[in-house]
Amino acid sequence: MIRRSLMSVAVAMVVSLAVAGYVLTPQVLASADEADADRLHRAILQFVTDHNPEAPIEVFQEFPETLLAEAVETGIDHCIALAQAQVESKFRHDAVGTSGEIGLYQILPSTAAFLEKQLGTFRRPVLARGKRDLGDLADPAVSTRYAMAYLRDIMTRKPGLREALTEYNGGPTGRRPEYYRTVMTAYVEMLDRGELGCRYQATPRRPAVMALLTGV
Repeated sequence: MIRRSLMSVAVAMVVSLAVAGYVLTPQVLASADEADADRLHRAILQFVTDHNPEAPIEVFQEFPETLLAEAVETGIDHCIALAQAQVESKFRHDAVGTSGEIGLYQILPSTAAFLEKQLGTFRRPVLARGKRDLGDLADPAVSTRYAMAYLRDIMTRKPGLREALTEYNGGPTGRRPEYYRTVMTAYVEMLDRGELGCRYQATPRRPAVMALLTGV
């Protein structure tokens, strides 16, 4: 009887531990995911300040989360989107281009207006009569949403990312074909920074013998 009772207690304890583990595991996983996301967000912010020490970091607080979400929606590595911001503005949220482009991704107000039906209204800039109010496009998160939506629109009619990025910067005629190479150069430099979580994985090199045999 005593042995049977001890066995019942042991079984009950095992079941209880199993149930507890089943309940706690999602919580532990969620905490781990949150910690990973927090580290990635901090790494992105650090990358911004590394390239623009004068960047007011409080203005960029929503940028990492928006960057990651929009990159997924666009179907590109978030590091490519990050490289694009670096090339466009050197991470100056208040940059103003020679043609009136504004913000992190140098969006023209007219381009943003084209996307309003999709993204909602935005506060227009005022750059006249001694006033300098850049409006919502100076918000890095807003700039990212509009930039990625614009890139997605271009990608619906272009055969690949090269052509889409070229049009993003140089218009439908692709006036600046070197833009793609510049963005990708910045992207490749990011691949050495594992904390940025870039998705690209280099293809292992084939052994020399296999290369000779296959001719590749």
